[in-house]
Amino acid sequence: MIKVECFEISCNCYFVTDDKSGVALVVDPGEACPQLEKRIDEFGADKLKYILLTHGHYDHIGNVAAMKRKYPYVKVVIGENEESFTSDGMLNLSMFTGIYVEKFKPDILVKEGIELDFGNEKIRVYETPGHTDGGVCYRIGDVMFTGDTLFYLSMGRTDFPTGSSQKIKESLKKLAELDGNPDIYCGHGDKTTLGFERKNNPYMKDSLL
Repeated sequence: MIKVECFEISCNCYFVTDDKSGVALVVDPGEACPQLEKRIDEFGADKLKYILLTHGHYDHIGNVAAMKRKYPYVKVVIGENEESFTSDGMLNLSMFTGIYVEKFKPDILVKEGIELDFGNEKIRVYETPGHTDGGVCYRIGDVMFTGDTLFYLSMGRTDFPTGSSQKIKESLKKLAELDGNPDIYCGHGDKTTLGFERKNNPYMKDSLL
């Protein structure tokens, strides 16, 4: 069974485990978090398989390079159209905030329809441009990580470099049309469900018109 633990740092950073398979991953480690590293070490550092990045803004990628040094075998995953954000301070917004983001090189570039193995589960990738052009969402069974594309009753900003209001509308429509009612773990703010957002999120409802 998939278990999700949230660490509220510069964004919602998630530690995801599957006790049955004995594997773990981290979503969007935006800054150093001793509590997260303690939890990883408790579970078993050698069981950490991926760092999944929903997009490349500084508040979601800021601690990737440091984690990669500590856990060198972990695979860093990002959308194929987002790779340049890992080394470009203008794109990842660090240039405008004064927050240093150490450059890193992703191990796996993903695109729509790609599936990654995670124990007995699969991580399915959905391209969801709009907040950034290379943003992606990840679904593992009935759990989905939407980064800054979909929030509780809201959506991500589109006024940053490579953002697009038209593309995020198309991305919200894509998410709304997915099967089932997965739990939604957003990049910021509260957890929600896809079913709730279909019915109540004004931006998602508008995308379906």
